[in-house]
Amino acid sequence: MKINISKSLEDTNKLAKNVLANLGDKKLLLLQGDLGSGKTTFAKAVAQHLGVEDVVTSPTFTLMKVYKTKHKQFDRLVHVDLYRLDSVGVDELVELGLQEFIDDSKSLVLIEWSERLEKKIENSIQIIFDIKKDKEREIVVK
Repeated sequence: MKINISKSLEDTNKLAKNVLANLGDKKLLLLQGDLGSGKTTFAKAVAQHLGVEDVVTSPTFTLMKVYKTKHKQFDRLVHVDLYRLDSVGVDELVELGLQEFIDDSKSLVLIEWSERLEKKIENSIQIIFDIKKDKEREIVVK
């Protein structure tokens, strides 16, 4: 577990780059935190480092967006937002088509509001965002 303090977009950007550099065999990022805590900002930074050229927005109403990347390891970034769902089980993940991406070695999957998952998905990195001050965030990477 590593505790990071972000006081700026630049700090969050550096953390995203560091997380990507240290993924190992993991390709699933589980983001947790309150509204406005920095989850989508972090997702945008990840997308930038992967070479995504599209404008990245949170898929709150569509639940999932898939972006092409220019990254050597990943062909696509799968950005999921579970905010509108109360809880999500394995059946719902399969129904969304998400399991297919999780099983694909060329996809990096990033899930916002992952605390809504009924159980944590194995072989993932959990990132917890907490608002400390107006522009200061504590970001814990597990």
